[in-house]
Amino acid sequence: MSELDIIKTTKTPLTKDDLKAFFKKIGIQSNDTLVVHTALSKLGFVIGGAQSVLEALLETLSEGTLIMPAHSGDLSNPEEFENPPVPDAWIPIMKEKMPAFNPQTTPLRGMGKVATQFMAMKDTLRSNHPVASFCAQGVHAKQITNNQPLSPMFGLDSPLGNVYRLGGKVLMLGAPLSTCSAFHVSEALSGVIGKTQEESPVLINNKREWKVYEDYDYDEEDFAQIGEKLLTMKIIKAYKIPNGKAHIMDIHDAIDGAAEIIKATRKK
Repeated sequence: MSELDIIKTTKTPLTKDDLKAFFKKIGIQSNDTLVVHTALSKLGFVIGGAQSVLEALLETLSEGTLIMPAHSGDLSNPEEFENPPVPDAWIPIMKEKMPAFNPQTTPLRGMGKVATQFMAMKDTLRSNHPVASFCAQGVHAKQITNNQPLSPMFGLDSPLGNVYRLGGKVLMLGAPLSTCSAFHVSEALSGVIGKTQEESPVLINNKREWKVYEDYDYDEEDFAQIGEKLLTMKIIKAYKIPNGKAHIMDIHDAIDGAAEIIKATRKK
């Protein structure tokens, strides 16, 4: 959606104060540990854009922790690239020369303006995973981002697993339920999905290496349907925003509920 389209579909622009009032209305507390996925265009026209959204979230979470995905899916096996694919002749040189993941400089891919700006803030910490890193600020930021294992990238020792143990929440602020990364933890816990081979450039003892590792064969194809089932179970709550919906959930209930759905609907 273009900025002009957003302006045309917005009756009244949102301010930072409007966003803070909305966050309070949907039950976000000052000491919450909150994972947020954003789609800025779904909020309509926000005065100050991503900056206002971030300030509203951080001020609301004055005694808590804000977490956002900081994924960089392009630091992976180019043989698997589909959107877009690359010529086969490029693959050897890409594997040889693709830079290793650097939490300070590796750009986000497909995470949106809010998450990109959040990563750039001076007090933001980022976990050390070449594909599925997360950023955090606040009371538990170090605990959440420290020592993310290469595999499983969405297991109980991942940033999302740490939020699960801390009893946090997930807010899908305009982002569709099909993109809820917490459901990947459900996959890892379900015991019914297989394994696959992953590849990424990483730094080991300050030396770049092309690392091949095994992880779960994550698949978000049914995440929208899982989200709808959790809505009917009242594990997820939905709220109207100008150009879409916001969804909020307790991460423990959502992950456990989604794991049960995956067990019942997917074959090992």
